[in-house]
Amino acid sequence: MINHISIAVNETEKVANFLAEIWNGAVYPFPPAPGKSFIVVANDGRGSAVEVTPIDTILIPGEGYPAEEGFNSDVRTEEFEAKFMKSDFVPQYVPTHLNINTQLNEEEVKELARREGWRVLTCNRGEGLFQLVEVWIENRFMLEVMTPEQTARYIEITSPEFMQQAFNPAAYPQNENVSTNLNLVG
Repeated sequence: MINHISIAVNETEKVANFLAEIWNGAVYPFPPAPGKSFIVVANDGRGSAVEVTPIDTILIPGEGYPAEEGFNSDVRTEEFEAKFMKSDFVPQYVPTHLNINTQLNEEEVKELARREGWRVLTCNRGEGLFQLVEVWIENRFMLEVMTPEQTARYIEITSPEFMQQAFNPAAYPQNENVSTNLNLVG
């Protein structure tokens, strides 16, 4: 299970509220990131969340390490931890994307995205292997949203048995057809 992810956007509050609608979740301030940042927690009983930070935010590693001897939950580690920082570099597009499920139906997801003025379409990934709704948050960050039916199919095709059959190493010699076959899981 993936617990949470951070995404960087222009309009943090608008995007956070959109995600909360998709998830029937809640939006809270997210103080670790600079500027107007939020965390969206899904109402899924699993703690799934998305941290929504300003577009010019990056995450950098800390320096040094806390002492290992006597380490326990009382040891302060803030000075060694990763930190959110502002950056002058703001890419238009990124290779990172997010796939989430929702209890909404396909048309409800599309209507929410259209209301925001964002590109949205239903996609047949892997030439029809599975479907999802592709939402382009702020027309720059790809969010894949799956309805309950779409999620059920995704779970089916990501089972170890299916994956072994689809990606049997004997069927795909090293470096041959790699890019063609990888699109099966979207």
